[in-house]
Amino acid sequence: MLAMKPKMLSESVLDKYLGKPPTGSIVVTIGPKVAQYCLDQTNHKNRPLSSKKIINYSKDMVKKNWSVTGETIKFGDDGLLKDGQHRLEACVRANTPFDTHVIWGINPDTFHHIDIGKKRDASDTLAMMGVPNYSKASTIIKMIIAYEAEMTDSPKSGVSNDWVKRKYIEEIDHELLQESIHLAKRVYNTTKWQTGVIGAFFYVAVQKGQRKQITEFFDDFCKGIGSKPRAPVPFLLENVNRMKNSREFLLRAHHFSVLLSRAYKNYKAGKSSTKADISVSLDDKLIAF
Repeated sequence: MLAMKPKMLSESVLDKYLGKPPTGSIVVTIGPKVAQYCLDQTNHKNRPLSSKKIINYSKDMVKKNWSVTGETIKFGDDGLLKDGQHRLEACVRANTPFDTHVIWGINPDTFHHIDIGKKRDASDTLAMMGVPNYSKASTIIKMIIAYEAEMTDSPKSGVSNDWVKRKYIEEIDHELLQESIHLAKRVYNTTKWQTGVIGAFFYVAVQKGQRKQITEFFDDFCKGIGSKPRAPVPFLLENVNRMKNSREFLLRAHHFSVLLSRAYKNYKAGKSSTKADISVSLDDKLIAF
């Protein structure tokens, strides 16, 4: 018996299924018009698009090198697209219909378990939550987790997407996080220091009640100024620049964190830095705020 050709999905049928999801998946043909409708009406909280993936998909669609597999276009019971935006965008760009399984009525809370195509990372999770500056927010949150545990870098076992999500929802001061991101960008523009380290350091210091000291510290950091010989800020910047230009050093978040904590300690105490302050081993610890 010949297999039945999938029916073309219309906007009215799509809307009906979004309101009253059918059981299981259904194989349908999605054309460019409906694909664009899905993207316009239901793709409000999804991860950023990958241009490379869209181009590859659209080429396959144009060449008819596309077949129905177990992969599905997924819609949540909140009426929003949960997975498949790259295939839909490729359909629009290729101006070519494609056949696919579609499933409706997924619980939105399960979206972070979906792992189709490019694996979602923590920045994708935050982007889907509508967090501004999601990429830098993700990096900074991971470093905040490390600093709060008196570590110099994110745990070697990694920080899961769900951990970052829960941290953001339950503990992070959202306004302070965005302030930390803007500060980190400003520092990066003048020093090229890692935004994750700078943003997290500023955030934790403010949370520790040191807003005045840390603000003044990073103001001087951007200007590279100090009032005495071996002043903590210029001494740190000069030596880190030297290390960056030397093949003998491979600076990582651990080094930046330790060096920054030592300079900040000296800055608050009004002391000059020493050569020992710019020598870092893998066993060195972060100086407590």
